[in-house]
Amino acid sequence: MKNKQKINFRSVAIYCHYKPEKEKAERAFVRQLIRYFHAQGIQKIHGDTRTVNMLHNSIPEVEDEKRYDLKIGIGGDGTLLKLIRTLQKNDGYLLGVNFGTLGFLSELTPDNALDNIKKIMKGEFHVDERMLLKGFVYRKDENGKKKKVFRAYALNEIVFGHGGLARLTNFNLKADRRFVTTYRSDGLIFATPTGSTAYSMSAGGPIVYPTLETLLVTPVSPHALTHKPIVLPAEKTFHLDFDSRSESISMTADGQIYYNLKSTDEVTVQRSTRTAKFIRMRESHYFKTLRNKLGWGG
Repeated sequence: MKNKQKINFRSVAIYCHYKPEKEKAERAFVRQLIRYFHAQGIQKIHGDTRTVNMLHNSIPEVEDEKRYDLKIGIGGDGTLLKLIRTLQKNDGYLLGVNFGTLGFLSELTPDNALDNIKKIMKGEFHVDERMLLKGFVYRKDENGKKKKVFRAYALNEIVFGHGGLARLTNFNLKADRRFVTTYRSDGLIFATPTGSTAYSMSAGGPIVYPTLETLLVTPVSPHALTHKPIVLPAEKTFHLDFDSRSESISMTADGQIYYNLKSTDEVTVQRSTRTAKFIRMRESHYFKTLRNKLGWGG
């Protein structure tokens, strides 16, 4: 979607990854960025802990529960996934500057970032809106009453595993309370179309165009040859429980948030009402990105 109006950014949050070998270049870039924003009259410029430390406390720390008009991730895809953990329902736009390696989600490079940010301030950009997943964990208390004990959001995937032990787990899956199947496998991946090129793809899942309204379920090393990945409607709510001899089961969101489940817990995974609005300088050429950054079709 092309944005045609000038954007009045009032608040900016900056997040940096941790790579000591690139700290000098990152620090110089961030300082240049902050000087430009100040010249544009933007006073509320905050940074994550890494950014604040790198700049010797010259800017305040990000307030994760507050909204920002623009959130900038300086690093690789992991830095942008870090932003998802802070995303508020009414947050503004996300922008990636690739100081990392792959940078599949990042739009800019250090060489062209400042010139393009000047265009962004004029409203000259496209909006690439991506769906998110949310997962809830329910656990029975001492009175047998089910309570919500954990929540996580993910741009790529929510993954369930066997807690580190080399044994199979039965993952009993329902969609809107209707039984789908029992996956007997090492793990189970719930992925968005954006995440179809991440862990799900490595586990044999299909590549899905990122703007489609779908959810992928991909088993990790399934015991049955017939248990293949499946693409399902995004509007369904998925319920998961476990039949496992393991004392704990792992739940991971975007490879960054980890939670230990009990085998008696129940989980729901569904599409979130929150979305991630990425800034693009031109209309997305997804197939070119696949070829250039993943070597697809090569």
